[in-house]
Amino acid sequence: MHEPDDELEQKLRRLADDQEPVPADLIRAAVDAFAWRDIDAELAELVYDSLVDADEASLVRGSSGQRLVSFAAGDMTIDVEVTSAGPERTVMGQIAPPQPATVDIRGPEDTVTVEADELGRFRSGPLPHGPASLRLRPPSGDAGPQVVTDWISL
Repeated sequence: MHEPDDELEQKLRRLADDQEPVPADLIRAAVDAFAWRDIDAELAELVYDSLVDADEASLVRGSSGQRLVSFAAGDMTIDVEVTSAGPERTVMGQIAPPQPATVDIRGPEDTVTVEADELGRFRSGPLPHGPASLRLRPPSGDAGPQVVTDWISL
């Protein structure tokens, strides 16, 4: 037996889909965000962003094409420099304490994977402008947890 509210809900959904459909990019981003969710990973919190935290004097002296971002998860910090070159971005980072790791730079369209050396240093090639998150995976055989950063806009 159908409830009258069920029929009304169906009609309202069809009307909303016809009048103001959800953009396909937004649906894909929502699905991707859920798919990237990793229950076992430790979340690294954004603790510094030069776009927000820098004082006026450093904004005058600093380069407009560079952004410094820091994340913290427990005793680990991940310092990232994002450099703009036209429509592309380059990410260079340092993990402290120094350690090797596989670093996935995740975006809405794809993932770029780079290796952090034994000093914790890593660097990406050109990346598109847009949202990104880092996922650090310990080397094979290492029992350490994965670390996932907040999403930032490159």
